[in-house]
Amino acid sequence: MKEIHPIDYVSTRIVCERLKIQPSTLRKYASLLDEKTEKDLYFTRDESNNRLYTKEDIATLQLIIDLKNKPGYTLDVAVNEVVGFRHSSDTTSDIATETDKTEFLGKLQLLVAQQNKYLTDYQAALQKKDDQIERLEKLVDSLVSHNVDTISETNKISENSNPVLEEQQELKKKSFFKRMFS
Repeated sequence: MKEIHPIDYVSTRIVCERLKIQPSTLRKYASLLDEKTEKDLYFTRDESNNRLYTKEDIATLQLIIDLKNKPGYTLDVAVNEVVGFRHSSDTTSDIATETDKTEFLGKLQLLVAQQNKYLTDYQAALQKKDDQIERLEKLVDSLVSHNVDTISETNKISENSNPVLEEQQELKKKSFFKRMFS
């Protein structure tokens, strides 16, 4: 048993308040940690065999709660992962069973297939937009060419109609009698 220093340990009530859990929940989590620990009991105990908690123990329990609340995590998996972090942090965790690995690989393959389909659909949509842009560019070029031709024709007509307009203006300048008797 570890030597007990009253300053280093926190009571069950304080741990429950900090973690916002019931004492029965704390006992459940602590029992699981004690079971999963390969060596001695995980928590230090006093003379009455009550668990004593350190700040590190509170952090560990908080980690279990956080992991348990993540999608796809059970309490057992969360405890196993925390014990794996604590006792074999230099090696990969052997938490996942073979079925978990198979299930994970299946989900991963499904995700990759969905992403590939999305990319294929996205590329098809981009190609369709490229084709539309190309068609619109051709239409714009055609309109520009048509406008240039129209402007050229208009300029030619206005050059040819200039002498006629000048004659008409000169006629207007002449008085009524001059036009009649010239």
